[in-house]
Amino acid sequence: MSELLSTALLGTARSTPALQDLATGQLAQSITGDPAEVLLGAAALENAHRAGGVSASLHVVPAPADEDDRVQLPPAAADHLMQLLAARSWTLTEWFAVAVERGYRAPDHLVADLMSAARSNDTHRENILRLTGPRGQWLAAQNPEWSMLRRTADRLEVWHRGSHPERLQWLTAMRSVNPAAATAELQRTWDTERGEHRAAFIAALATGLGDADAGLLEHALDDRRKDVRQHAVQLLRQLPRSAYAQRMAARARAWVRVEKKPLRTRLVVNMPGSLDDSARRDGIENVHFKNKGIRSWWLRMVVTAAPLSVWDDMIGSASQALDIHIEDQWRDVMTEALVNATVLQRNPRWASAFLHKQGRQTERRVVPLVPAGERLQYILAGHADSYLLGVDGAALFEDLPHPWPLELAQRIIARFEDIALRHASTGKELGQLSRHSHYSTLRSAETHFPFSAIPLLHAAAERTRDPGWQQAFSTAAANIEHRRTLLKELE
Repeated sequence: MSELLSTALLGTARSTPALQDLATGQLAQSITGDPAEVLLGAAALENAHRAGGVSASLHVVPAPADEDDRVQLPPAAADHLMQLLAARSWTLTEWFAVAVERGYRAPDHLVADLMSAARSNDTHRENILRLTGPRGQWLAAQNPEWSMLRRTADRLEVWHRGSHPERLQWLTAMRSVNPAAATAELQRTWDTERGEHRAAFIAALATGLGDADAGLLEHALDDRRKDVRQHAVQLLRQLPRSAYAQRMAARARAWVRVEKKPLRTRLVVNMPGSLDDSARRDGIENVHFKNKGIRSWWLRMVVTAAPLSVWDDMIGSASQALDIHIEDQWRDVMTEALVNATVLQRNPRWASAFLHKQGRQTERRVVPLVPAGERLQYILAGHADSYLLGVDGAALFEDLPHPWPLELAQRIIARFEDIALRHASTGKELGQLSRHSHYSTLRSAETHFPFSAIPLLHAAAERTRDPGWQQAFSTAAANIEHRRTLLKELE
């Protein structure tokens, strides 16, 4: 193709639509000569016309973002934040707690990068959005890919006119800030929603679940889709004040009773021969479970869903309920169901009773429900020494006040030193006593130990004869010192 044609084609692509039509017609008439050149020229001309043939459109410039009067993050802290997010650092929870408490905002030049990070970071998303503030929300409104990051409570147009993924996203986000408003909107449209959508929407109520949701969940028990009914049952079991829970309580009282005899008091189970329609509506099914028998399955379902107050009233207390004699046939089923009820109802009294009765054998899901102060005293009294650093013992540390008290750090370091001494005697690099087998607890120590524990860790490193544990103690001390540096940048 001639240089003149190439130049003309480039000019055509850059011209206005009206001029493009005129210029294209003129150029088309100028293509003559060899058939191959005519074909290539015509193809190039058509391609250029299509590339440049875009009609002009009007775009309204959005209003500026609202002002954010908060103090801007210090430069060093802002730089370190992006590094911490890239590494998904274990120090971020503490860092954000301090940054939010002191009212910082992100510098303008980092807002877009932070919004990108928030999109992929479920754990710290809400803290990142707090930091970006109104500027972040302004950007989210301009970028469809960031619609999930919008936190404007009155965006009802998404719920009324959005696609299913957008509506589910809106409902989930709204449940985290205003659960009652989200439920009210879902109730208005419930009967017109598609079945598979109802299942997803009802599952979303797990976020911010409360007594105000009981009415909609009760209605969902009559849904024609099994998955909707199952989701409703799973959530209703967590609401001990609901009408559903009261029906389960009535069944529990009818099926289980306390029998008092001169020598001992016992719990007697008397199961029905069949289920009525009401029981089946409440999710009690005619299925065998783990080869325990159909009636064992019924009992398990009812005790799991009945309010724990039923057993307090019937027997006296959680501790007495766990000590009362039960027939061998029903003992394991009752215990398993009471554990499940404790977890679902998040009952701290029953969790405490289980911990003090079962010790190390306590179901791991139950242990974090014991009040933090009680768990701390349990550890400091030496009741958990045998498994403090094991996998099961990690549940004892969940949600303890941060930073952990120095006395707890001292006890953990002493346990570490004992393990290091035993490992040194094996002469092995790896094994159950090595630092590698206690990575999770070491990381928790680095995250939660008070700064006053740094000298204790250095001292432990000097005393130990095991090179691996010596490195572990020194590394932990260095990482805690790094924590202190990061927090000082926020002052």
